[in-house]
Amino acid sequence: MQKNYENQIIIDGLEYCNWNREIFEDLRDGGVTAVHATLVYWENTEESFERFEEWKNRFEENQDIICHAKTTKDILDAKANNKVAIIFGFQNSAPIENNISLLETFHEKGLRFMQLTYNNQTSLGGGCFEKNDSGVSRFGKEVIDEMNRLGIIIDLSHAGKKTCLDAIGLSSKPVAISHANPIFFHDSIRNIEDEVLIALSKKKGFIGLSLYPYHLKELGKCKIEDFCLMIKQLINLIGIENIGIGSDLCKNWPDEVVMWMRNGKWTKKIDYGESTSKSIKWPDQPPWFTKGSDLKNIYQALVLNGLNEDQALRILGKNWFDFMKNHF
Repeated sequence: MQKNYENQIIIDGLEYCNWNREIFEDLRDGGVTAVHATLVYWENTEESFERFEEWKNRFEENQDIICHAKTTKDILDAKANNKVAIIFGFQNSAPIENNISLLETFHEKGLRFMQLTYNNQTSLGGGCFEKNDSGVSRFGKEVIDEMNRLGIIIDLSHAGKKTCLDAIGLSSKPVAISHANPIFFHDSIRNIEDEVLIALSKKKGFIGLSLYPYHLKELGKCKIEDFCLMIKQLINLIGIENIGIGSDLCKNWPDEVVMWMRNGKWTKKIDYGESTSKSIKWPDQPPWFTKGSDLKNIYQALVLNGLNEDQALRILGKNWFDFMKNHF
């Protein structure tokens, strides 16, 4: 058990935290090698550049424990130097507005993931909350081609079904759903149907499994054994090589931020997103995953629930690393 866990490549495929040194130390001390960190939800172009500047300051202030990863070699170097590699991602395409050339500018600053949509319709495609999913637009196809050329991973986490299937088919490189779960595990708007998962795997795409309570069976009361059973069922459906963790951990934020995530700048009414109870608070995390270092709990549980150590380590990071190597 725990086969040199701290010496392995451990990757969380999505977190959105109010970052501070305590969070970085927890990741490093917990053996986490790299985190895909969300920079943007609803920000426009100018505001997005400000997010990069904020991270520049974080790297300077915490250079002994974190570093910026633009390549997978940077991830390996971080592991060798006992640092946590931070990979930049946008959870929306709003920052590029209608200017495809901005993708290259953002790529130069380190952008390595971008979602085509965040719940709503964008100029690129349809979001999962839209009644009618448009699929990928003409502009969306051009953006996909440019992201493929640059090495920015296409993230379909908040896209509608048709948009997902279109993007999987149009992309010359494998695409990702960085943070979601199968709909057979929990029937959530954000979770993914078998048809999309199978299409994703046939093109060597990737899914990072989410620990965000609204994506879990029984929400914050989800048992780790049920989460592990879901992983085993998913392995049978799409194969182990296409699966990792994208926890969607949102730590150290006040409650008003979850409402900003849902409402952004697009509505003057209150939108409650995935909360059927109309909660305006962050949902309670399952007790076995409340911080980044708790990835180790998932590793241990997978081994206790029938996977061998090598399989568990693949899901906890090696698979993400191998997928990322095809892009950067």
